[in-house]
Amino acid sequence: MIKIDHYNVLIVDDEYMLRESLQRRISEADESFKIMSLCEEGRAALRVLEKESVQVVFTDIRMPEMDGLELAKKIHERYPEILTVILTGYADFEYAQEAIRQGVFDYLLKPVSDEKLTAVLEKLSVRLQQDYELPGEDTLSGLSAEEIVSRTEYYIREHFREEIDFGLLAEEYGFSLAYLSRIFTKSRGESPVRYLTGIRMKEAKRLLETTDEPIARVGELSGYPDQFYFSRNFRKETGENPTKYRKSRRH
Repeated sequence: MIKIDHYNVLIVDDEYMLRESLQRRISEADESFKIMSLCEEGRAALRVLEKESVQVVFTDIRMPEMDGLELAKKIHERYPEILTVILTGYADFEYAQEAIRQGVFDYLLKPVSDEKLTAVLEKLSVRLQQDYELPGEDTLSGLSAEEIVSRTEYYIREHFREEIDFGLLAEEYGFSLAYLSRIFTKSRGESPVRYLTGIRMKEAKRLLETTDEPIARVGELSGYPDQFYFSRNFRKETGENPTKYRKSRRH
């Protein structure tokens, strides 16, 4: 296993404000990820990769000269150890899905919420931990790993209707999101984000089966204020959209 101080990240986007925003948000969400370079197009990104050690690339799907899909393909061919995340609008969603089948690690639909970004960073952390070892992290709280996990579990159950910032939660304990994700997954068999999703889906199913609340309201009460995001997640988890699920359980 390779020992490194942090995960180096390359951001590729032809829009300056989006590059800067993503850089700031990743840095604030998890200190294990360090933005080591920003590029505005694919060819410049490949030149960086020739010289620098990079573990993660975030790239927009639409860029002039070389788009994100072509860049991701070249990265996968030349540097298969690098994890690539595609940033895409809903109109290009099918392209992002195809990119994943061709080796892209994950995708983010724009506009990217803090919750979606945290979930992807958590998935990246879990995958990167298979190949890389970060310096040891001592908690400032004086609590054991199991106590931290139990408190995190309780916090999620009590606040699942709200947007939970796991990076901030980890910071309160005195370590990174990557470390919190690692000890939680080891103890509970799933990441904090997956645990949160499970609780939200259980509540959504209960409301759909026992109440006549509108779908949008069910989403809000389950922790998803965006109805489209709720419906997409619900279908992903259950195989049915909320309306169909409700009808099938009422007969």
